[in-house]
Amino acid sequence: MRKHVLLTLGLFSFSYAQSLQLEEVSVTATRLERKTEDVPSSVKVVGQEKIKETKMFNLQEALSGTPGVFIQSRNQGYDTRLILRGSGLQAPYGVRQIMILLNGVPITDPDSLTRLDFVDTQLVKSIEVNKGPNPLWGVNSAGGVISVQTISPFERKGGVFKIGGGDYGTFFSHVNYTTNFKNFYLTLSASRRQTDNSWRPWNRFWTNQITLQPAYMFSDGSTIESYFGYTKASLQLPGALVVDPSRNIDQWTTFKNIGEVQRTADPWKHMGRYSEIWFFNTKLTKEVGNLELKPVFWINHWTHYHPVTGRINDADTWIYGLDFQGNYKNPLGVLTMGFTTRHDEQKTKYYKYADILVQNNRIVSTLSDRAGELIERQEQKTTLYGFYLQQSFNFNRLVLDVGARFDRVKFDISGYKWADYDFASGNYRTCPNPAIENCFSYSREKTYNSVSPKIGVLYKLIDGLNLYASYALGSQTPTSSELSSNPNLKLAKVENYEVGAKVRKGVLNLDMAIYLSPVKDEVVRYFEDGQTRFINAGKTERKGFELDLNLSPIKSLTFGVGYGYQDYKFKSFNEPIRVGNQTINFDRSGKRLPYIPQHYYSIYTMYKHPSGFKFRIQSDTWGSYYIDNANSEKYEGYSFVTNLMLGYEKGRWDFSLNADNLFDKKYAVEVTKDASANPTTARKRYTPAPPRTFVVRVSYQF
Repeated sequence: MRKHVLLTLGLFSFSYAQSLQLEEVSVTATRLERKTEDVPSSVKVVGQEKIKETKMFNLQEALSGTPGVFIQSRNQGYDTRLILRGSGLQAPYGVRQIMILLNGVPITDPDSLTRLDFVDTQLVKSIEVNKGPNPLWGVNSAGGVISVQTISPFERKGGVFKIGGGDYGTFFSHVNYTTNFKNFYLTLSASRRQTDNSWRPWNRFWTNQITLQPAYMFSDGSTIESYFGYTKASLQLPGALVVDPSRNIDQWTTFKNIGEVQRTADPWKHMGRYSEIWFFNTKLTKEVGNLELKPVFWINHWTHYHPVTGRINDADTWIYGLDFQGNYKNPLGVLTMGFTTRHDEQKTKYYKYADILVQNNRIVSTLSDRAGELIERQEQKTTLYGFYLQQSFNFNRLVLDVGARFDRVKFDISGYKWADYDFASGNYRTCPNPAIENCFSYSREKTYNSVSPKIGVLYKLIDGLNLYASYALGSQTPTSSELSSNPNLKLAKVENYEVGAKVRKGVLNLDMAIYLSPVKDEVVRYFEDGQTRFINAGKTERKGFELDLNLSPIKSLTFGVGYGYQDYKFKSFNEPIRVGNQTINFDRSGKRLPYIPQHYYSIYTMYKHPSGFKFRIQSDTWGSYYIDNANSEKYEGYSFVTNLMLGYEKGRWDFSLNADNLFDKKYAVEVTKDASANPTTARKRYTPAPPRTFVVRVSYQF
């Protein structure tokens, strides 16, 4: 504890020095380029300065410490758990309820699932976080929008080569080069990231990525930019550790050292995601008088082999999208209008595990991730249409944004099964006579319509101090997998009332926000016999306060503090729990949402001396939280998990050492508990966080 106190005092002692903050610009919150202090909503831009000082194996390294953002990675790979003001909480994998953009192009599927495996994080220049519903980006952005920007070919010159390595078999390399022929620009890049993560069995990650970015600037200033990306990725997923129900969480010592970190007590010891992705998009920016046109088109072909609980998924997916935006400058401000369409076609085969160990007629362990007998075929199509309109008014000191969007999302899911894994018996179950009877045939169609208004007003009270208030209504469809589990799921409605202040005054950069978000029919996950299930809660309510402060009194040093207070509760929710042969609804009204702590805070200091020496140190504390919907038990969370960067930059060379989890804290990324009528006998599951890791990096510009 003394060490942590000294560290905290040391961080505060550096509050009188760092480089001045670069001007932060939002390009996503209002679909217009605007300074963040002029946006009437909560916006955070993580700039190139911070991103450059991390190894950027995943988005967690850039977004950690951002109030309202809860992000964790189990193995330094793209398998990132991302929650934004409570949205995305129920996602068992991937990112849900949050719109993700790559260079302004939605990479979120029409059913709200986002896979991050094809984002080359070595190319990232900045990340913009828009918190709360954003109707301009439509349904399935109820939690907010996160926009990832890479450096445009127009901004590049020459090339960069990076290489690095560390403990647990960690290695990465990256090279990119930009050239131009008059008005034609071309960037070619390649990346390799890998780590054995041998502190746990079955935990290896690697990815290879190649990107080609051609761009052309016309004589009138119009531009066209394209992006061709190829990714091959392999990610092993160790299961959660299952612990004796009688064990006290606050005294948890499940993994004191590598030798004690077992694979998992669950049978599924060979889960993973092995994917191959082709991604293409092209966008045009052209001005015709007072009208700016910004059409974007994209195609994504994605295949993955995905061993999970009970079966192996082998999916082939095509995604097509078009967004046509126009910005018209008028005497009152700017009118933004446009339409969007996205279509997703997926064909999936489901298999038994080929190699299993069976005892007493129950599967007790998988022996490999090899596919066995085909047990199901499924085809799903998801189509989204959307239309949006916004008028931005600018009246001297007053900024007013008024807009709305209409979306229609149609799901068409069909397939048939010959067999399935039965959680009750712990083994595979087949049809009585599959040769003559298709007893698991199914076909489901579901259409959701959504109208989402928004209004935001910002007043420039004095020079450097802006006050704002906003209201927005967002909608969230269930995902295809959630509908497959429960075809009766309703459309969730998320309202957001928010007031805040923004200070940009010399060396001080400060954002504060207070928000209230009532949610109707929120999709909630619960665990029963190790299986994830989904149901609509009647009502939930999210209240919170966020503070984000950066102080740069001199050019060499920056100090920052981030704090979030979250009060998230079920207002009306009955959780179904199986008791014997029947299901009983237990009232969870007034209970807190699991996993989300009431308090979260982060402190950091970044220093860069004129000689080239530099460092960045950040410490995060995640408060205690309930581990089930019944609020039967808490996990203590973690305190002062610290990451350190030491480096030296001279001329074209940049050397650095990154030490994550510097004090080698033993804590869990997540703790959950099965739903049970008797919480004292329910199983608890722990997902351990990585131990201390080191990576040395070298970068050269040419």
